Amino acid sequence: MSDRDSGPGLFGVIEALLAIIGALTVMGILAVAASVFAWELELRRSEQESSLDESTSAS
Repeated sequence: MSDRDSGPGLFGVIEALLAIIGALTVMGILAVAASVFAWELELRRSEQESSLDESTSAS
């Protein structure tokens, strides 16, 4: 029986850890992008509401 038959070994563990870190990084980047997108939509909506309020109070 060789060392390869005994399990994943050190490189398998390192590969699994790197895969987990990579997945968490991708999820973090997606979460930040979604947050920025939602903030941008909220900013545009509030700008539209304030411009509507200004036009209503001006007339």
